[in-house]
Amino acid sequence: MSENYYEYIEAIADDIMAEREHWSEDDLCDIASQHADSSQLVIYYGQAHEFVRWLPSDVRNQAEDSVADCFPEHGSYDETASRIAYFALEQMIIEEVTERLEKESEAA
Repeated sequence: MSENYYEYIEAIADDIMAEREHWSEDDLCDIASQHADSSQLVIYYGQAHEFVRWLPSDVRNQAEDSVADCFPEHGSYDETASRIAYFALEQMIIEEVTERLEKESEAA
């Protein structure tokens, strides 16, 4: 799936944008969090490990910092990969939707 991660994120953004009339920009973090939390890339450890290996280093580093801030008790190797995947996916969803919202407002 590795080269399809961007497509996967774009598909999630498509779903979020399709529901645009039902949410405001203030809801975006919660919506992205829900999508990331229920993603196969977060739920399944093997997929989380693959996704984390694929991540651009800046995104991975930021996600690792978020895990360290939110989970100081250190989980297992698998739990840590899942947590990194969650924070990275959430960030990438937010960035994709935000970019689309900016393009939408520029076109208006």
